[in-house]
Amino acid sequence: MASLHSRFVFSSQLYPKPNLLLSKSKTNAMLSPTFTLKTTPNCTKQDQSTASPRHFVLVHGLCHGGWVWYKLATLLNGAGHRVSAPDLAACGIHPKKLEEVNTFEEYCEPLMEVMEAVPADERVVLVGHSNGGLSISLAMERFPQKISAAVFVSAAMPSITNSFVSIAKKLVEDVRKDKKDSKDVSGPRRVFSFGPEDLRTNYYQLCAPEDVTLATMLVRPGKPFFDSSVSRDDFVTAENHGSVSRVYVVCNQGRALPRQTQIWMAEMSPGTETIELDGADNMPMLSVPEELYSHLVDISNRYQ
Repeated sequence: MASLHSRFVFSSQLYPKPNLLLSKSKTNAMLSPTFTLKTTPNCTKQDQSTASPRHFVLVHGLCHGGWVWYKLATLLNGAGHRVSAPDLAACGIHPKKLEEVNTFEEYCEPLMEVMEAVPADERVVLVGHSNGGLSISLAMERFPQKISAAVFVSAAMPSITNSFVSIAKKLVEDVRKDKKDSKDVSGPRRVFSFGPEDLRTNYYQLCAPEDVTLATMLVRPGKPFFDSSVSRDDFVTAENHGSVSRVYVVCNQGRALPRQTQIWMAEMSPGTETIELDGADNMPMLSVPEELYSHLVDISNRYQ
């Protein structure tokens, strides 16, 4: 039996390969989908462990790190799947300091290294949470042939039909204004830092107290990195990003990113399959890990 280390890699070491997804009914794939709530797939861990092992690449959001996936990674590994959960630059235990990371592409380098290491004949399932949706979009643009499905979990989602600048304006309008004790220092070197009360109230409100404590100990200051590489019109293209199967996972109890905003982003990207995860805050990998796990395995089986 392969060791745990051979199947699951955190932080900025060299990682293996992935797979992942969720579900929702739709009408025409090129039209806005008919939104329905899908129940958790009725399959046991034993059933799921007998399916072909897949490689899941899990990408964290702003200020977090690969550590945020620890519950989901344990479930996936236990079923025989491989997991890569890289720390993006200056996140988690990545050795770079925030002031040493100047661009969005530099920030995403650890993820690009993971994707480069995936064999040419393998296709992974790529999962992005929150701001990680931008990071996996860059990977989709550069490595479309290596991705069987891209899953956006309550995440920022660029579109080939709308610039991310216009989507970002909508996010600014809709995202909750009360940041409580978090600090958002604007300017050319904008830095954001989560405060414990903001994490507890707006992001982790349905998570176990120990997960809130873990987050307050491990989050680091971060930059949104809305630089020219993200704001340009060709950040994502139909030929690359648009060729990858996409699934959006809506967390219907999210406070930081409201349900309707999540649905709107999915609708702005025609052809996206959408699933609503019931009873999930904006941190579903911690608040409802088994439900998220079951959906992801189901999707990984449907997208090869």
